Amino acid sequence: MNGTSYSNFDNQEHVLKLGETFEKHPKSGYHTVRYDFKPASIDTTCEGELEVGKGEQVTITLPNLEVASFPSYPECC
Repeated sequence: MNGTSYSNFDNQEHVLKLGETFEKHPKSGYHTVRYDFKPASIDTTCEGELEVGKGEQVTITLPNLEVASFPSYPECC
């Protein structure tokens, strides 16, 4: 610090308490999901579902928009 003195430090030892995320077996974990393609038909206003199975199996289910992709034609007899 190039010899700079800070008056807020009292040069005494203090106990640093870390949260439970630093424990050996925390109660929760954080993960990231990456994907190369996201269909335009995903409804981003609804929640999806992430299911973790045995081993490394993960299933992600996302809701789709109700979009009519074809024009409606009158039925022919």
